[in-house]
Amino acid sequence: MNTPKHMRHLRAFCCVLGLSSLAACQTLDQIGTSLNELNDGLGQYADRPENTGPDLRPASLPAFGKGDAFVFDGGRAIYVEETKGDRIVWNGGGDYLFETTGDFTGPILEWSYTDKEDRERSGSAYVKEGSGNIWPLEFDKQVRMSTRSANVDPDTGDVNEYDQWLICKVPATANIEVPAGTFDTFVIECSRYYQQSWMQTTKWWYAPEIGFYVKRDRSWNSGDDHSEELVTYGPAPAKIAEPAQGVLADTVQQSLENNNSGVAQTASYGALEMAVTPLKTVQTDKGIWCRTYRQELSARNRTSSQIKSACRTDDGWVLEDDVPDLATQ
Repeated sequence: MNTPKHMRHLRAFCCVLGLSSLAACQTLDQIGTSLNELNDGLGQYADRPENTGPDLRPASLPAFGKGDAFVFDGGRAIYVEETKGDRIVWNGGGDYLFETTGDFTGPILEWSYTDKEDRERSGSAYVKEGSGNIWPLEFDKQVRMSTRSANVDPDTGDVNEYDQWLICKVPATANIEVPAGTFDTFVIECSRYYQQSWMQTTKWWYAPEIGFYVKRDRSWNSGDDHSEELVTYGPAPAKIAEPAQGVLADTVQQSLENNNSGVAQTASYGALEMAVTPLKTVQTDKGIWCRTYRQELSARNRTSSQIKSACRTDDGWVLEDDVPDLATQ
């Protein structure tokens, strides 16, 4: 007679509890496998949690391009330095560079920076074969990931390798308001463990509308907690590709030279869309004409907007410092 699968798992578990010698029953790896299978097998009997948030379609991995930037209320700002195949190189400020895939829930694959003692620090990580994938995001999805990390000692050059594992889940969806706006989001929660001890948990509120998270909470076993919310996002004018910067500069000159206030001049470069709209025109007491304008950059459903001013000279329109929105009112 065939024994039900969940009963076989229970017998294996009882064997672990009943024998003093692990070798007489199962190895540690076998125990872990049996326990995981037991949880999977009994999961069908658990009640499915109820989601009271918005009903969202499954969300695929987000896309990024050079110059995409995100600024948070704590002052943290990151932008895409470059893309390399399925990898994204981020600049986290100064010389801090780190590489990820589109999956921000996974480990940082490569990273480097100079610390306060002027020492170069670096490291790497990868997700082990057989690990689960939280994408596409769906309510009540849960996966387990195993990772291998390596840190380089800045003094000796020795490499310290260690293994960790994560449990990631999508426990809910939520409508959330942050400084950047109001968004329907997937709530993603990942807990990280080292040698069976909980180390840290990160919780993201991911907005499919813009392809990034709008809020992040982090807690550590040390008792420290940190939370941040998105303030602004979109292509950063100074960080987009140089050819795109040239197209933007030409568009600004054409718009200020030829367009009436309120009339936009548009252009594009690849996936990047540009719009430059004069807002106000004044003449100084020295007879110089100056204009205030708004430039908007859009790509991958993310838009950044800047208010700027420029004055007319024999060499064209010379850009001035950014001016506040009140200058256009």
